[in-house]
Amino acid sequence: MIRVNLLPPEYRKVDGTPVARLAATIAGVFLVACAAGFWGYVHIAWLAQARDERVQKEEELASLKAQAERSQSLLKEFKEYQRRRDTIEKIGGSRILWSKKLDEAADLIHNKGDTKRHMVWLNSIRIQGGRRPGSPVDMVIHGWSAGEMSRRLSDFNSDIKHSEDFFADCISVDPPEGQRVAMDDGNVPTQAWEFTFNIDFKQPNWREKVQ
Repeated sequence: MIRVNLLPPEYRKVDGTPVARLAATIAGVFLVACAAGFWGYVHIAWLAQARDERVQKEEELASLKAQAERSQSLLKEFKEYQRRRDTIEKIGGSRILWSKKLDEAADLIHNKGDTKRHMVWLNSIRIQGGRRPGSPVDMVIHGWSAGEMSRRLSDFNSDIKHSEDFFADCISVDPPEGQRVAMDDGNVPTQAWEFTFNIDFKQPNWREKVQ
């Protein structure tokens, strides 16, 4: 059956929005509002936090890069110093360091302040070609040992042979022989034993061969 409403529009009954359409509209508005709120929260809260973390990480990365560059620079310097050290040790291993040997000889004479053990003083020290096979050079020392007895001269000779520092580079030293002489310079002592010791040195690189 067909119904025709002949009333003017202003007198007609207004139909309500269908429930399904209203529910869909409300749900859509709610979802849009939620999405807008979520977007705002993300951009205001999360994005700001993420930016702060990014700035912090970039600063940490820059600091780590600087430390890494510094470490590389120090490692490069260390390798360079190590190379120089190896070169110096190689050169030192092929030569006799006479300044060191003279210091060690002076320590023997001084004997840690106990000079009464042998009372030695030197007149000359010279280096000459080796007199024994396997000895490239000799150190020749000439001097005196104070006193009438030759015991002090023997002690000095023994100290040379048993010195771990000085004699480690040597092969042999002459026996404690000398002659007693009178010291006529008016000073003490008035008697002394004059001696000349030849000290035969090893090859400068003998430590490398032992290793």
